[in-house]
Amino acid sequence: MDGAGLSDREQRALSAIEAELRGDRALDRMLRSGRRRRRAVWACVWGAATAALFVAASVTVSEPLLWGCAAAWALTVVTALPPAVEWGRAHHRRRVPGRPGGPGRPQE
Repeated sequence: MDGAGLSDREQRALSAIEAELRGDRALDRMLRSGRRRRRAVWACVWGAATAALFVAASVTVSEPLLWGCAAAWALTVVTALPPAVEWGRAHHRRRVPGRPGGPGRPQE
């Protein structure tokens, strides 16, 4: 683009579009669930790689395979921990009595 940027009219239109997209909860939920799904897939891939390297290191007693298993395990934890914590927090919020939306309490 050779121009100096967006005109005032184009900038206002872009700002209105951005504001509308920020307010779209369904779109936000869809984008977040896609991110979670990708992270879960990668956690499963790293978990499988960790298990395979662990078995191979156990059978062959190979130090490089053991280090590879340790690295894959670290990547598995780093990949799986944030969604697990998020799931735990959401699960805890649903179960805690006395909190808004918890058992025995109406939504505020």
